[in-house]
Formats: sequence, C-alpha cells, structure tokens
Amino acid sequence: MNYDLKPKEYEIMKFIWENTSEGVTFGEIHDYVNSLGKKESRQRVNCFIQTLLYKGVLNATGAERHKIYIPAISRKKYEQLVATQLLNQLYGGSLKTFVSALSGGDTLSDEDAKELRKLLRERNKKK
Repeated sequence: MNYDLKPKEYEIMKFIWENTSEGVTFGEIHDYVNSLGKKESRQRVNCFIQTLLYKGVLNATGAERHKIYIPAISRKKYEQLVATQLLNQLYGGSLKTFVSALSGGDTLSDEDAKELRKLLRERNKKK
C-alpha cells in the first residue's frame, strides 16, 4: 500500500474520516472539494477518488452510480504509518535522532519536552 497522499488527497481523506459513520457519496466529496476554493470538475474529483482506492486508503461499496466511500484505515492508523515511514526515511528509525534534530533548532518548547517525558513514562508503565 502506498500511503504517500498528495495534499488534495489528504484533504479528501480528512473529510471522509470526519464523516465515517455512514460513509460519503461522490456528490458529497465533490461538493466538499469545491468548497475548499478552487473548483474541480467531477472527472478530476473522480481521479482523486480512484487514486485513493488504488493506494488502499479508501474503500467503496454499492452499485456503480450509488457508491458509498469509507476509509480503509483509520486516521490514527494512517498518521502512525506516515510517522513511522518519516522516522525511518529521515532518521534511520531512531526516535533519539529525531528528537535531537527537533530540539537542536530550539523548536522543542519546554511544554513539548514535558509532554514527551510524560508519553515515555506512560509507555514504560505499559511494559
């Protein structure tokens, strides 16, 4: 599966994740995409949907003209997969190297550092 979503694909998935209780129709997706500003043709929106189906992050149910689109994976799972991919690609899978890079530029606030310590303590308690 290819979880490398382009910005417009991610916007569509955010909309679908927020409306997962019953899924969404093509018309709802098209209306949402057009509400973002730039008007997109039905054909262009269909291309985005087909790409999301191909990448394995979206599923479709129902008859051809009455499909309902639902996420194939949760937003949380998607974010975990992307974060892991980024960590592996840029930092060799080392969280220590990532945090060092993050804090080396003074972008890690005291509050963020405190939150990280809390997360690590909670993780250690689970073991």
